[in-house]
Amino acid sequence: MTVCQTGQAGYDQFAEKYLSSREAEILLAVERNGRESLQAQIERQVRDAVRSGALRPGAIVPSTRDLAADLGISRPLVMEAYAQLAAEGYLALRQGAAPRVSEFAAQPSVAIPADAIQQPEEFRYNFKTGTPDLQNFPRAQWIRATSKAITRMAPEEFGYGHRTGAEPLRIALADYLGRVRGVSADPRQVICVGGFDQARTLFAQVLWERGVRRIAAEDPGYTDRKVFTELGFEMIPVPVDDDGIIVAELEKTAAQAVLLSPAHQYPTGGVMSGERRLELAAWLRKRKAFALEDDYDAEFRYDRAPVGALQGLEPENVVYVGTVSKTLAPGLRLGWIVAPVSLLADFHEHQRLADNGRSRLEQHTMAEFVQSGDFDRHLRKMRAIYRDRRAALLAAIEEDLPGAVVGGISAGLHATVRLPAPVDEPAMQQRAVKRGAAFSFMRPHYHGQAPDESTMLLSYALLNEAQIRAGMKAIAAAYHEA
Repeated sequence: MTVCQTGQAGYDQFAEKYLSSREAEILLAVERNGRESLQAQIERQVRDAVRSGALRPGAIVPSTRDLAADLGISRPLVMEAYAQLAAEGYLALRQGAAPRVSEFAAQPSVAIPADAIQQPEEFRYNFKTGTPDLQNFPRAQWIRATSKAITRMAPEEFGYGHRTGAEPLRIALADYLGRVRGVSADPRQVICVGGFDQARTLFAQVLWERGVRRIAAEDPGYTDRKVFTELGFEMIPVPVDDDGIIVAELEKTAAQAVLLSPAHQYPTGGVMSGERRLELAAWLRKRKAFALEDDYDAEFRYDRAPVGALQGLEPENVVYVGTVSKTLAPGLRLGWIVAPVSLLADFHEHQRLADNGRSRLEQHTMAEFVQSGDFDRHLRKMRAIYRDRRAALLAAIEEDLPGAVVGGISAGLHATVRLPAPVDEPAMQQRAVKRGAAFSFMRPHYHGQAPDESTMLLSYALLNEAQIRAGMKAIAAAYHEA
């Protein structure tokens, strides 16, 4: 067995915690009738592995006793080989300790472009949108749900079946979405996917195969539309106002589908009004068009009554998408599609071509988490936490940026903040980063003509109240400089 090699610090932590020389294995074989002696073969293969980087500095190797037993040769022979390798600086041998590759062993120099390695950004005050509070992930409840789920799973549920989703989760989601979001769905219409990105990709593929070529999108809206443009779709920006996408402007287009976030429009934070929903439903029916509804964080509401999903109003023309990326954690890579019956077979086929389904264990865990009531309890807890953080943000803006206009705060995890005067936005962001604060502006989200004002997008999900106050002072200082 070979061990996946990671960064040195990561490997050292892994080895110290999980490996001993008895458990460590190495990819090594000897030929008894080879041209080299057995000892020489061992020495050569270890040297080659170290030089190539397959064995990294600090890596544990088998004990002489274990390697001799694995290869079916005498232990003194292996001891001689290890002693020679230690003398050459390849191995480090210490009494009572597992043999390791020497920390000073030469490693190959691999040229990897800096832009090919994605490193997570770290900021002292991170106001960037897109990530919930990960510190409050319900670890104990998730562990309990996992334990119950794995106990109840039948042996066949660990197999290749259930590509569209584990039945307990599809049932749990159909119940939850109907109860909380007003979604009209039979469990058989629910498809489990790896988050919104996969759902959007499947939507694009299904529509393209059906001859759709023109898709409208909210403007401002999501910046990443590559999945559509690379397939060849024409993207048509349609403006939004406080009531949502302007259907009168949508009517002027030749769009055959539309991308929407009606419960909490991203990035403006607006909520589609009831009248506008009826107009949009009528447009979908008349055009025989389909809408992709991204219901990404509607569970978090503060100053307004719950607003149901658009899908409940027009289930045969709306493809509903939800995920746990904002409610729990994006690292779970778990989402769901509620597909209209007319598109269900198409979604199943394109999902089959894409992968063999998501992790069944995590799906069963999520089903248990929902059915036990832990999901509802977690949402109530986080709603209270986010409400307090939102209040801290509003107070800090009033104190540090008088004259700024705040919007989009009745729900969700971010606010829009229109600055008192336009600024050099990149310069302001750079100055804020130097003070440890990161945020984004709304301008990149426009695909048509962007307005002259400068509007920040500030998430309050990742910071506590004290950090929000300190971070806003850093942003205000950057604004006055810029």
